[in-house]
Amino acid sequence: MSAPRVLINGLALNQPMGGVRRHAVEVFPRAAAILHERGGSLTMLTPRSGLGFRLPGVQLIKSRASSSRLQRILGQKWLLKSAAATSGPFDLIHGGHLPASGPEGIALVHLQHDLRRQGSFLGRYWLKRAIQRSSCVLTVSQASADELLRIATPRNLRVIHHGGDHLTRCTRSTPKDPFILIPGHLQPRKDPLTAIRALAQDPSLPTLLFAGAVRGGMAQRMQTEAARLGVLDRVRYAGPIPDADMAELYASCSAVLLPSRLEGFGLPILEALNAGARLVVSDIPAHAEIAPSATPRFAVGDPEDCARALRQALDQAPLEVPTWTWDEAAESLVAAWESATNKGQI
Repeated sequence: MSAPRVLINGLALNQPMGGVRRHAVEVFPRAAAILHERGGSLTMLTPRSGLGFRLPGVQLIKSRASSSRLQRILGQKWLLKSAAATSGPFDLIHGGHLPASGPEGIALVHLQHDLRRQGSFLGRYWLKRAIQRSSCVLTVSQASADELLRIATPRNLRVIHHGGDHLTRCTRSTPKDPFILIPGHLQPRKDPLTAIRALAQDPSLPTLLFAGAVRGGMAQRMQTEAARLGVLDRVRYAGPIPDADMAELYASCSAVLLPSRLEGFGLPILEALNAGARLVVSDIPAHAEIAPSATPRFAVGDPEDCARALRQALDQAPLEVPTWTWDEAAESLVAAWESATNKGQI
């Protein structure tokens, strides 16, 4: 039996590097190779402007839609139906953004990275409909799976962890000016303000280096708070960092700090472990699932406890723990697609 012919809804994938884009970059080319080997195919519908990054082995179809969220939501069913009619046939549609959509008669697989928008009535309604309509629902951690089960009961729910082997492992080094690395977009759910407030609790802590894209007015809020607390000269911003430079930062930092209030997975945990870096995390379910038990952790939003956990991490040896791989994630994804279409190997 041949593998399925899969159409990915990629209308919202042209975004800065983060967990969602990293997943696409690492998993889809690997999954495409597996499908091609087994007689299947992988095609992606993209915005009119394209993606801004390469996906080797994945056939890309540019839609007529712009990157506008409203245009994508209102027009995606028609766009997917048109793509299926002109570039198909397809056995299933894979999507990861709400509302889930696709033409009737084609299996739907929905990937939910996190539940950040499910606090609203509309967000929960869209997610419940996606769960009920999908042949298979995927998520990236058991913590997220548990949250999904509080909203609805999927017919087939699978957890597929991210990989942590995408960055080159560099030789550990000690920079002239020690720093604590905080990777990730600057946005409220990442809680960078708690990190800045923790810095003010202890003058002996190294400088904070934030590496990620700015979302909304968070940068101004961070600058204002750092100035108010008198730590403005101990806070630095690197912006989005290329992979090669990011690997060097992981290899040379004093510790990696993840103060998030909500995560679907916590990919920087695997990146830090792969680099042999010290690690400090907020005590949320996704972090507890991914980080080793010996990882110093602190109460969410508590600067004093965060400063304590940082001092603990700086005094202990880095953790060396094997991480999941993207090859494993791709194999699991293809298995989910095969299950959803009854097109497994014989």
